[in-house]
Amino acid sequence: MSNRSVTLYATGFKHPEGPAFDRNGNLFVVNIETSDILKISPEGSVPGRFGLLYGKVELFVNTRGVPNGAKFHANGELYVADREKGIIAISPEGNVRIIVDNYKGKKLNGPNDLIFDYKGNLYFTDPHGSSAENPIGCIYRLSTDGELTQIASGLAYPNGLVISPDGRDLLVAITRKNRIMRYLLDTEGRPVRNTIFSQLSGGWGGPDGMAMDMAGNLYIAHWWGGDVLILNPKGEIIERVWVGGMLPTNLAFGGPDRKTLFVTEAETGSVYRFNTDYPGIPLYGELNI
Repeated sequence: MSNRSVTLYATGFKHPEGPAFDRNGNLFVVNIETSDILKISPEGSVPGRFGLLYGKVELFVNTRGVPNGAKFHANGELYVADREKGIIAISPEGNVRIIVDNYKGKKLNGPNDLIFDYKGNLYFTDPHGSSAENPIGCIYRLSTDGELTQIASGLAYPNGLVISPDGRDLLVAITRKNRIMRYLLDTEGRPVRNTIFSQLSGGWGGPDGMAMDMAGNLYIAHWWGGDVLILNPKGEIIERVWVGGMLPTNLAFGGPDRKTLFVTEAETGSVYRFNTDYPGIPLYGELNI
């Protein structure tokens, strides 16, 4: 295990997920059980309806669905994978619009998480209802011109995903197989081959949300493992960081130097944080267009 100092940042949530930072340093967190998306400002400590909070918390929007993973677009909109509504975009004013909710006329299974490449193409997982015995999960790519492509199918709950800074490697957590898959992408964002990047062990569940640092290390919220796994670029576990509960769900780099990892955790309904050796890779939402 790790000797890193893990501290509580905020608590009192109902199954927190989808942590995402805007360009002003505000942390947005999904509250799955209430359909809320909450905004946590970096300063202040206030008690309130969400419990004792280290950082001021306010309601941003209620999606009236089942929101999960979230990432900011470079235009300032927050994109959310919503199990009921599909992929939605939320304006800074809180207006919600549906981006995509079907593939070739068939309703999506139920999206879980998403990531943008630096061109603005969106990749998202669609796992709801899938399992090891019923591997119906899919991965999709939504291009900047609105073309939706299914790039993988037949998966046992595809979950969190990250894309390398050069846009060539898409890493996807396959929860019910307890592994991370690597998809090598061509210049058009289409997979040309896939391999197992890392086969994990331990914990009843499997990998959930993920993030990557500038050194190419992969950080994994290990659902029912109770820790964040840190893997080197070869897919080897180099560290396990206990984060206060058995159900870490997702991750986001933040702080002034992006060297603080924020972890949503469902058992305690909290957000934890710890310092990392390297900053997180810049995300598409940090670009100013």
